Amino acid sequence: MVLIAARNLDWIRRIGLSCLIPYLFLVFSVTVFLRSPSETANINLEPFYSYKQYYLDDFTWFEIRANALLFIPIGILLPMVVRKPGLPLLIGVGISVTIELLQFLLHRGLCETDDVISNSIGLFTGYCVFLIVMAAVLVIKKAVKYFRIRRNDKEK
Repeated sequence: MVLIAARNLDWIRRIGLSCLIPYLFLVFSVTVFLRSPSETANINLEPFYSYKQYYLDDFTWFEIRANALLFIPIGILLPMVVRKPGLPLLIGVGISVTIELLQFLLHRGLCETDDVISNSIGLFTGYCVFLIVMAAVLVIKKAVKYFRIRRNDKEK
Protein backbone atom coordinates (compact mmCIF):
# COMPACT_ATOMS: atom_id res chain seq x y z
CA MET A 1 0.00 0.00 0.00
CA VAL A 2 2.85 2.36 0.88
CA LEU A 3 4.56 1.49 -2.39
CA ILE A 4 1.44 2.37 -4.37
CA ALA A 5 1.00 5.70 -2.58
CA ALA A 6 4.69 6.53 -3.04
CA ARG A 7 5.04 5.53 -6.69
CA ASN A 8 6.65 8.86 -7.61
CA LEU A 9 9.50 8.31 -5.11
CA ASP A 10 12.78 6.65 -6.06
CA TRP A 11 13.31 3.02 -5.12
CA ILE A 12 15.50 3.73 -2.07
CA ARG A 13 12.84 5.99 -0.54
CA ARG A 14 10.14 3.45 -1.34
CA ILE A 15 12.01 0.65 0.38
CA GLY A 16 12.85 2.87 3.34
CA LEU A 17 9.26 4.04 3.72
CA SER A 18 7.77 0.57 3.33
CA CYS A 19 10.09 -0.73 6.08
CA LEU A 20 10.02 2.34 8.34
CA ILE A 21 6.24 2.62 8.77
CA PRO A 22 5.67 -0.95 10.00
CA TYR A 23 8.80 -0.78 12.15
CA LEU A 24 7.62 2.43 13.82
CA PHE A 25 4.24 0.81 14.41
CA LEU A 26 6.04 -2.11 16.08
CA VAL A 27 8.21 0.20 18.21
CA PHE A 28 5.26 2.30 19.41
CA SER A 29 3.27 -0.87 20.12
CA VAL A 30 6.03 -2.47 22.20
CA THR A 31 7.08 0.67 24.06
CA VAL A 32 3.69 2.29 24.66
CA PHE A 33 0.46 0.68 23.56
CA LEU A 34 0.98 -2.96 24.61
CA ARG A 35 2.09 -2.02 28.11
CA SER A 36 -0.33 -2.21 31.00
CA PRO A 37 -1.35 1.17 32.38
CA SER A 38 -0.35 2.06 35.93
CA GLU A 39 -2.14 4.16 38.52
CA THR A 40 0.29 7.05 38.31
CA ALA A 41 2.65 8.51 35.75
CA ASN A 42 6.24 7.44 36.36
CA ILE A 43 9.00 9.83 35.42
CA ASN A 44 12.75 10.02 36.02
CA LEU A 45 14.51 13.06 34.58
CA GLU A 46 17.93 12.41 36.13
CA PRO A 47 20.33 11.91 33.22
CA PHE A 48 22.41 8.71 33.26
CA TYR A 49 20.53 7.31 36.27
CA SER A 50 20.17 3.86 34.70
CA TYR A 51 23.81 3.93 33.62
CA LYS A 52 24.76 4.38 37.28
CA GLN A 53 22.34 1.58 38.22
CA TYR A 54 24.16 -0.74 35.83
CA TYR A 55 26.72 -1.52 38.52
CA LEU A 56 23.95 -2.57 40.91
CA ASP A 57 21.57 -4.39 38.59
CA ASP A 58 22.38 -6.46 35.50
CA PHE A 59 18.82 -6.07 34.13
CA THR A 60 19.39 -2.32 33.78
CA TRP A 61 22.24 -3.00 31.36
CA PHE A 62 19.88 -5.15 29.28
CA GLU A 63 17.36 -2.29 29.12
CA ILE A 64 20.05 0.21 28.10
CA ARG A 65 21.23 -2.03 25.26
CA ALA A 66 17.67 -2.91 24.22
CA ASN A 67 16.76 0.78 23.92
CA ALA A 68 19.83 1.42 21.77
CA LEU A 69 19.26 -1.64 19.59
CA LEU A 70 15.61 -0.70 19.09
CA PHE A 71 16.59 2.53 17.34
CA ILE A 72 19.39 1.23 15.07
CA PRO A 73 16.92 0.30 12.29
CA ILE A 74 15.32 3.74 12.57
CA GLY A 75 18.76 5.29 12.13
CA ILE A 76 19.22 3.25 8.97
CA LEU A 77 15.72 3.71 7.50
CA LEU A 78 15.09 7.40 8.21
CA PRO A 79 17.92 8.70 6.01
CA MET A 80 16.59 6.51 3.20
CA VAL A 81 13.36 8.51 3.36
CA VAL A 82 14.55 11.94 4.52
CA ARG A 83 17.56 13.06 2.50
CA LYS A 84 18.55 16.30 4.24
CA PRO A 85 21.76 15.82 6.26
CA GLY A 86 21.17 15.70 10.01
CA LEU A 87 17.37 15.87 9.73
CA PRO A 88 16.90 12.09 10.19
CA LEU A 89 18.72 12.38 13.53
CA LEU A 90 16.42 15.19 14.68
CA ILE A 91 13.33 13.26 13.59
CA GLY A 92 14.63 10.14 15.36
CA VAL A 93 15.18 12.02 18.62
CA GLY A 94 11.68 13.47 18.18
CA ILE A 95 10.30 9.93 17.85
CA SER A 96 12.10 8.93 21.05
CA VAL A 97 10.80 11.96 22.95
CA THR A 98 7.29 11.27 21.64
CA ILE A 99 7.46 7.71 22.96
CA GLU A 100 8.57 8.94 26.38
CA LEU A 101 5.86 11.62 26.51
CA LEU A 102 3.20 9.07 25.53
CA GLN A 103 4.43 6.74 28.26
CA PHE A 104 4.08 9.58 30.74
CA LEU A 105 0.70 10.84 29.54
CA LEU A 106 -0.84 7.38 29.17
CA HIS A 107 0.76 6.05 32.40
CA ARG A 108 2.45 3.21 30.52
CA GLY A 109 6.03 2.54 31.50
CA LEU A 110 8.67 4.83 32.91
CA CYS A 111 9.32 8.13 31.17
CA GLU A 112 13.03 8.80 31.55
CA THR A 113 15.76 10.80 29.93
CA ASP A 114 18.05 7.76 29.84
CA ASP A 115 15.75 6.10 27.32
CA VAL A 116 16.10 9.12 25.04
CA ILE A 117 19.89 8.98 25.49
CA SER A 118 20.04 5.24 24.74
CA ASN A 119 17.66 5.58 21.79
CA SER A 120 19.79 8.42 20.43
CA ILE A 121 22.93 6.27 20.68
CA GLY A 122 21.18 3.54 18.68
CA LEU A 123 19.84 6.10 16.21
CA PHE A 124 23.33 7.57 15.65
CA THR A 125 24.81 4.08 15.26
CA GLY A 126 22.23 3.20 12.61
CA TYR A 127 22.80 6.53 10.86
CA CYS A 128 26.55 5.82 10.73
CA VAL A 129 25.88 2.35 9.31
CA PHE A 130 23.70 3.97 6.63
CA LEU A 131 26.43 6.48 5.75
CA ILE A 132 29.10 3.76 5.56
CA VAL A 133 26.94 1.58 3.30
CA MET A 134 26.10 4.53 1.04
CA ALA A 135 29.78 5.50 0.81
CA ALA A 136 30.67 1.91 -0.11
CA VAL A 137 27.94 1.88 -2.78
CA LEU A 138 29.34 5.10 -4.27
CA VAL A 139 32.87 3.70 -4.34
CA ILE A 140 31.64 0.52 -6.02
CA LYS A 141 29.66 2.53 -8.60
CA LYS A 142 32.72 4.65 -9.41
CA ALA A 143 34.93 1.57 -9.69
CA VAL A 144 32.47 -0.15 -12.03
CA LYS A 145 32.22 3.00 -14.16
CA TYR A 146 36.03 3.34 -14.25
CA PHE A 147 36.56 -0.26 -15.34
CA ARG A 148 33.83 -0.01 -17.99
CA ILE A 149 35.54 3.04 -19.45
CA ARG A 150 38.93 1.29 -19.37
CA ARG A 151 37.50 -1.82 -21.04
CA ASN A 152 35.82 0.28 -23.75
CA ASP A 153 39.08 2.16 -24.38
CA LYS A 154 40.99 -1.14 -24.82
CA GLU A 155 38.38 -2.49 -27.24
CA LYS A 156 38.75 0.53 -29.56
